[in-house]
Amino acid sequence: MKRILAVLFGMMIILSWLVSAFQSCTAEYSYQEESEETNDFEEYDTAQTIHKHSRAWLDYYNNETYSVQYAIGSSLEAAAYGDRDVLWIDQWETEEEFWGKVYFDLYDKNKDRLTFIQDSLQFIRDSLQLGREDFARMVVSFVQDIPYHYILPDSCAGHDDFPCVPDVKYGIFSPVEFLDKLQGDCDTRTVLLFTLLRNFEYEPVILNSSEYLHSMLALDIPVTGDYIEHRGKHYAFWETTNVGWLPGMLPPDMSNKNYWKVILDL
Repeated sequence: MKRILAVLFGMMIILSWLVSAFQSCTAEYSYQEESEETNDFEEYDTAQTIHKHSRAWLDYYNNETYSVQYAIGSSLEAAAYGDRDVLWIDQWETEEEFWGKVYFDLYDKNKDRLTFIQDSLQFIRDSLQLGREDFARMVVSFVQDIPYHYILPDSCAGHDDFPCVPDVKYGIFSPVEFLDKLQGDCDTRTVLLFTLLRNFEYEPVILNSSEYLHSMLALDIPVTGDYIEHRGKHYAFWETTNVGWLPGMLPPDMSNKNYWKVILDL
């Protein structure tokens, strides 16, 4: 019995180190002031708090201003929080396998909860008659425009360069929580975008790098620039933590493609 307890304790230490090490989540490309046009507020009904969000952002070429309005009830956010808080990955052999299971669970539990934002994004798509590539750019730029926050599994000590949220299990918010709190780091963003784009019938993948302590989206759209070869297709790297990053633009100090691994695809 003592031997079993010792093994379990050792696994907990390794897991804690793994989560803490990755969730510092490099952020040197990742901060911007919040748009003056952003308007977020609360309303109350007899049953719950309703958070209403109105966000506006520019496209990559500053030619078009997009805007979305959506509302999230406290019961929906509580359900997303509850599912994430009880998540436990009990069998994993590699860092990639561990994070793949975490990301898949967050995707799977939240994929049917995002109609409140998908309806707004679909309205933009229909109104502007956006094609497949332009619509993907619009969705990603929406997330890029949300200011960066560290999301950490423990203390924020030593992370003073950007706003920080401490004591979040696994150092990641679920898609619903992110859209409600509007606080997210690299993999909080990639999991939301993976979920949204999958729901809009794209085939995104999530890439992680242990060397760069970073998570990035990759998408099979026909663009030039940096890409990985996966499932017989070109998947363009797509940085999500700041405005202006186009698909195929890999940050210069994260440019060794051998350091990037596919963590989640379906």
